[in-house]
Amino acid sequence: MSTELHRILDRPLMTFSVPDEISRLKQGEQWSRTRRAALTLAKNADLRLVLVLLSEGMDIHEHQAEGPITVSVAMGALKFSAAGEEHTLDAGALLSLGGGIPHSVHALEECAFIVTVIQPPRAE
Repeated sequence: MSTELHRILDRPLMTFSVPDEISRLKQGEQWSRTRRAALTLAKNADLRLVLVLLSEGMDIHEHQAEGPITVSVAMGALKFSAAGEEHTLDAGALLSLGGGIPHSVHALEECAFIVTVIQPPRAE
């Protein structure tokens, strides 16, 4: 049974080694089969952190998140398209984007990035 099924995604304090998580993703079946992989690092009612790994030339087609997001590039380079603009992001780059804005990603080379999704407040 995979230990991924038992990951605890919501603790008051969590730390991650991004290089170690990238290595784990590269050893997984998802990466072996498709040359792309993603891992949810943290998830609760307010926030989601997802590590995404893409091989060169891979795309994440246009989509949108309800709430605002950030994209932090940990490795490689990608092209981020949103609101009629294209931005090349290299390792160390950080981008923020408002909620509901359609966007897409193209891996210019093998890359890893962390997406932070802020969940909008729920109507009561």
